[in-house]
Amino acid sequence: MAIKAKYKVHKNWMGDPCFPKTMTWDSLNCSYATASPPRIRSINLSSSGLNGDISSSFANLKALEYLNLSNNNLTGSIPDSLSQLQSLTDIDLSNNQLNGSIPSGLLKRIQDGSLNIRHGNNPNLCIGDNSCQLAAKRKSKLAIYIVVPLLVIVVIILTRIHHKNLVNMIGYCKDGEYMALVCEHMSQGTLQEHIAGSNQSLPWRQRLRIALESAHGLEYLHKGCNPPIIHRDVKATNILLNARMEAKVADFGMSKAFDHHNGNYISTNTIVGTPGYVDPEYQATAKPTTKSDVYSFGVVLLELVTGKPAILSDPEPMNIIHWVQQRLARGNIKGVVDARMHGSYNVNGVWKVAEIALKCTAQTSTQRPTMADVVAQLQECVELEEERTHDFDNGGSKNDYSSWNYNAYASGQSTDVSKKAGFGTELRMPTVGLGLAPTTR
Repeated sequence: MAIKAKYKVHKNWMGDPCFPKTMTWDSLNCSYATASPPRIRSINLSSSGLNGDISSSFANLKALEYLNLSNNNLTGSIPDSLSQLQSLTDIDLSNNQLNGSIPSGLLKRIQDGSLNIRHGNNPNLCIGDNSCQLAAKRKSKLAIYIVVPLLVIVVIILTRIHHKNLVNMIGYCKDGEYMALVCEHMSQGTLQEHIAGSNQSLPWRQRLRIALESAHGLEYLHKGCNPPIIHRDVKATNILLNARMEAKVADFGMSKAFDHHNGNYISTNTIVGTPGYVDPEYQATAKPTTKSDVYSFGVVLLELVTGKPAILSDPEPMNIIHWVQQRLARGNIKGVVDARMHGSYNVNGVWKVAEIALKCTAQTSTQRPTMADVVAQLQECVELEEERTHDFDNGGSKNDYSSWNYNAYASGQSTDVSKKAGFGTELRMPTVGLGLAPTTR
């Protein structure tokens, strides 16, 4: 109420700000822990016509995680009391008229990586001293005191991550105002380049290996790192291939550590990712989880099966998930699989990978498997394909049934070909009258 009075906020700010939920104050978000009363966790007063200095009353909101005061006409200095808000992880003060310097308490938290602060377009705001004599000097200090420590911290979060299916971080390079992360060379480029290539296509066995290796890398991020990491931008262009065509997950520029003791999610107010790969639940809540990576990886699996991009444009724009669902609903596995593989695959394995992908891309995260589940299921698919290849190399029949048009969803006559194909659901395919029974694993 003190903040409302100071800035003459013209919103529905009356009564309890958090309760009942249906009457929560505009521009506020609250947390609702079962063992404690609701607490204000975020305030967004961007472009609200605020004048004067930053109210010291913000420091009384002890559970505050996010504060956005950008695009106003705030003056004066940044209060050091904000550094005492231990839950605060993000402040946006950009596009105001603030002056003075960033308090040492906030600078310390910026440098240890616990706080992100945006303060651009405050002409009289200084970094590290109060002189504000030269804008160029001020900007150089910004680079020295904020950008470099943050970059060094990021390089240290990243150089400690070691897994054979993650691109190795070697270090960083700083050349004046230009800085870059230095990674190992991956001579065969991105997975996307091989999927989209119009010439020679990857064989199914190699696609399975790439899928399994990428899944191992993501599983390590989720379970093997301390703290665990959410990638947040899993896609075919961020899976790189080395000279031996081994897959490694790359590009950790959007990655975030998370607290696995707190529901496996991190709080963020900026949605990142690539269209076609972004988890719809993450888009709705702005809370990425490990299951957000699972969703994106499911899209990559569909790209490996179909040879098509995440978003199709012909005859009209369509997400690859819906495109596959439509065809599998008619049992048309042949119409789903990349024709450039010329039928050289075990159809049981292809169908199973498609089922895994659709499980991964379920609309709600609770219905999706973990990356550990995905790794286990893909390993089974690899074994199916290796058995097929081994039988064929020894002079046996290919026995891949790849030319048949299955109607697995519509047929009433079906036989189980996988006891655990769909993470709790059975993968079923129709019985066919050729005297051949698909192998049961």
